[in-house]
Amino acid sequence: MPVATTTDGYRLWYEATGNGPAIVFPARLRGEFAALAAALADRYRVVRYKPRQVVGVMEADEEAGGPWEPTIWDAYPTQVEISDLHTVADAAGVPDFVLAGYSGMAALAGFLAPLSDRASGLLIGGFPLLASSDYWLGFEEGARAALIQAGLPDRAAEHHLGRLLYRLWGRRDDRAALAALTGPKILWYGSRDCEPDCRMYDFVGGAAIARHVRAYTGQLRGLGFDVIEFDGQDHIGALATTDLIAPRLTAALRRAGW
Repeated sequence: MPVATTTDGYRLWYEATGNGPAIVFPARLRGEFAALAAALADRYRVVRYKPRQVVGVMEADEEAGGPWEPTIWDAYPTQVEISDLHTVADAAGVPDFVLAGYSGMAALAGFLAPLSDRASGLLIGGFPLLASSDYWLGFEEGARAALIQAGLPDRAAEHHLGRLLYRLWGRRDDRAALAALTGPKILWYGSRDCEPDCRMYDFVGGAAIARHVRAYTGQLRGLGFDVIEFDGQDHIGALATTDLIAPRLTAALRRAGW
């Protein structure tokens, strides 16, 4: 199992496949984005890694990990996240990259890309970049409070960094930094994402992802984004239907010179 060791001794799982211009996906599980990565790897060097904020939370690691207590932070550890990202990129032999993700990991990619001097672009889906972060902050705060009330403090701690991230992100205006990215800028979504017939509607229905993306499409395109709508796909389908998604994303990356 490939492991990248950070300067403070933390061990980050990663996987790198393919050759060519690089795309880096933070992932919550080792299997997350594996199908999409495989579809892109015939043209790109695709790296998936588990950020330390999710190691051991959704999937236990025996070889990766290390001492990590997220609740000690009273501000989001942005520099730690960026350093970890660069450590993985170094281990994978990647000097610069397009930072990628879907749903919650699209949020992390969108948060980090304007701050990393090695992120040339963004490839994200299932997340309404530029829309208000109030909903997502409320989701993290609500989940944390409910788990504390249920007597599950360890589970509640999983949402601590999420609420810090959205608090900080809500105070930033990334438009100039996003416009300045010189590589591909691609945002994709399903037309039914978080509509009532979406298979995740009961979980994230209030996010109204498709409607938020449409509302900000003009602004996104003004910043240089290629906004791609997959008709008929919900939040699950717009990632899982790889044979439909991957060719259009590859075409968009090629149009952008990547």
